[in-house]
Amino acid sequence: MEAYNIKTEPTQTSIQHHSTSSKSVTMLDELVKILYFQPIYTILAGHALAVLITLFFLWQTVPPLWLLSWSSIIIGQTLLWIGIVAKFRRSKLQSDKVKQAIMLFPIAGAITGLLWGCTLYFPNVINDITSMVFLSIMILGVTAAGLAVFSPYLRSFIAFAGLALIPFSIRFFLEDSRLHWTLGIMFLLYLSVILISGYNMKRAVRKSIELRLENLNLVDDLIVKNTQAEQARTDAEQADISKSKFLAAASHDLRQPLHALGLFVDALSSRIHFPEVRDIVDNIRISTDALSDLLNALLDISKLDAGVLEPKKTDFPLRPLLQRIHTDFSELASNKSLSLRIVDCGYVIHTDPAMLERILRNLVSNAIRYTQQGRVLLGCRRQGNQLSIEIHDTGMGISSHQIEHIFDEFYQVENPERDRQKGLGLGLAIVKRLAELLHCTISLSSTVAKGSVFKVSVPFVGSAQPALAQAQTFVNDIKGTRVLVIDDEALVRRGMCKVLEEWGCEVIQAESIDQALSLLADACEIDIILTDYRLRENQTGIEAIHRIHGACAKQIPAIILTGDTAPERLREAKASGFRLLHKPVSSAKLRSLMSYLLDQTNA
Repeated sequence: MEAYNIKTEPTQTSIQHHSTSSKSVTMLDELVKILYFQPIYTILAGHALAVLITLFFLWQTVPPLWLLSWSSIIIGQTLLWIGIVAKFRRSKLQSDKVKQAIMLFPIAGAITGLLWGCTLYFPNVINDITSMVFLSIMILGVTAAGLAVFSPYLRSFIAFAGLALIPFSIRFFLEDSRLHWTLGIMFLLYLSVILISGYNMKRAVRKSIELRLENLNLVDDLIVKNTQAEQARTDAEQADISKSKFLAAASHDLRQPLHALGLFVDALSSRIHFPEVRDIVDNIRISTDALSDLLNALLDISKLDAGVLEPKKTDFPLRPLLQRIHTDFSELASNKSLSLRIVDCGYVIHTDPAMLERILRNLVSNAIRYTQQGRVLLGCRRQGNQLSIEIHDTGMGISSHQIEHIFDEFYQVENPERDRQKGLGLGLAIVKRLAELLHCTISLSSTVAKGSVFKVSVPFVGSAQPALAQAQTFVNDIKGTRVLVIDDEALVRRGMCKVLEEWGCEVIQAESIDQALSLLADACEIDIILTDYRLRENQTGIEAIHRIHGACAKQIPAIILTGDTAPERLREAKASGFRLLHKPVSSAKLRSLMSYLLDQTNA
């Protein structure tokens, strides 16, 4: 099957195997489809019409028996071919019958060509000029029409055209006249020309098949790459989910003992009378605060992942916020012999004050951490309807190839050993996420060994500061408060009870909701509920509060304490409407919130 044998060169697409679904597609498959799925019925109908015209024209010249026999054979062969084509088209296993189908095509071409080539040998035709000219014209037309049908598979066209035209040439050469010899030579020349045309058409078909297979290969490669990309995206999402789950689980498990440790340290502090013991306790507090900073940073990332942080934008003066930052970071800068300077900014801006303060605190903290000598400057300048808050430092600077990564989680400049004193690598990641939440722009310019400038752009309102609301005062003395503590970890309960008892509270402690209800009985003589979020048997602090409210038939102030940072848990806790504190909770924050809630209840 000449040009369609299977080849093994990997770069050749002519007979490459290409997989679409579960079938192997080759050039031979495509060739058979072209041959058997062309408008074969239209072609065969035209062939039948040519036979009928020949019968009509030769009826008076050729004996009827010859014509009827010839026409019967050629029409029978046509009907048989129609059946073969129809059967192949209906077959569900076409790929298994490709070789058989391709072998039948030259046979069909040879039979068809031979049936037309023998017409010049009919009685009386060669001597009747009109009939001879008619058949010559007819055979030239039939072979031209056969070019489109048989040339895709050149072997079948050679058989068809050769057996149709060569018998005519031979018959002309058998007549000893200049006209017949001229016709014989013309038919051989025509055969040569039409075979060249067939070869060119075969090449065109072959090229179109190659292009189709190349396109199929490209589509297949694209599908594979898309599948790989989709799998990579799925893997990345799964890795991100796994990371969040790990951080949530690790954070929860670490927060519980750290929370208890902080409570015990607070309880111990009030009983210390020796300076050397106080130094030890202070060092323990420093260590617990450092670990608490790490967990709070992880919590911020979890909150951002959970989408529970919603900006509460308002107009507020910038000066008090900058003054707080200066007060809080002055000692840290002084300990490194740095100058921390705040340029007075008497402007009013519009954004979320708490989120902006967290952004600026992280940036100032970073500037102090990475500056070994010189100064850190915090100020602002107006730029149209925006106010640019800028943090300048004379630190180590950031190289251009690192700038694009510094806002990534856990990425740190010049800290491959993960030195705790150089931070956690989460501060700028939180800055970026909060800035996106506030729709404000963060920009950075830096020169290695000279320093960096971070700029935060926020909406500018004006220069006149609005009147400040009077600060609310809350009852700070919670002595005598009856507190219900629910936590399934005994160590945490004991630590909480120690602190509350130091404050003069009366404490009822329970490890489960059922135990809490049984201890309360019908009295329900409690003023506030402190409950862990995650309790035993998949129960939550939210359920505990609702059940106690139902049993006591009254609303009792409640605080949920949690070490869980999973995004879905944070969303559930926020949706409950109860106050939420994240472990480890400082005693000052807990006491302040308890005072506030009790004051609101008594108001």
